[in-house]
Amino acid sequence: MKLLNILTAIALTISVASAQDVMQKSMSLMEQGMTQIQKGFLNNNLELIRSGSKLVKEGNSLFSDKKVIAQYLPKDKKHMVNVAENAAKRIELDVNVLELNLDDKAYINAANGYSDILNACARCHSIVRSW
Repeated sequence: MKLLNILTAIALTISVASAQDVMQKSMSLMEQGMTQIQKGFLNNNLELIRSGSKLVKEGNSLFSDKKVIAQYLPKDKKHMVNVAENAAKRIELDVNVLELNLDDKAYINAANGYSDILNACARCHSIVRSW
């Protein structure tokens, strides 16, 4: 019985550590991407915007699964997993809007897409971090 408890504890620890690694990588990629997008807009560098949107997509895809999100959320916030999942869906949609507007040379609309991504990030962070 003790062995079973120890194995369960180890499995839980590994699972939580794995979720933290995924979350940290995801947030790091999205932060780098958002920084590149912003620099791209400030410097009129479309390639920087495109490479930033690619990083945001990659980071968002790592942290959009409900199971991973639930492992990361604090115990008193686990019931908000749907809010975080919806933020990930919104980010995915907004990145697509940004890219489509870049393709159409609608740069103001593309910048609005960037702003919408940032708002989705801030909304999720405000809930998780109790801002």
